[in-house]
Amino acid sequence: MEEKEDLRVVRTKKMLCEALTSLLETTSYEKINVIDICEKAMVHRATFYNHFNDKEMLLDYMLYGFEEELFNSAIN
Repeated sequence: MEEKEDLRVVRTKKMLCEALTSLLETTSYEKINVIDICEKAMVHRATFYNHFNDKEMLLDYMLYGFEEELFNSAIN
């Protein structure tokens, strides 16, 4: 049986993804740092590092999510 992820973890990751997405609308990826993402998401920096090693890992997580959504929509 597949174990569900804690809703707090899901919510935190969602907020971090939304923060990065929002920042990318106005700032180049290279100029965005973890502190910017955390401030935008209203998440403590330590919480960020509980889930991701760096902003690249967050971006990879987001891209994997987009890839999964595309795949699922293509097969349905």
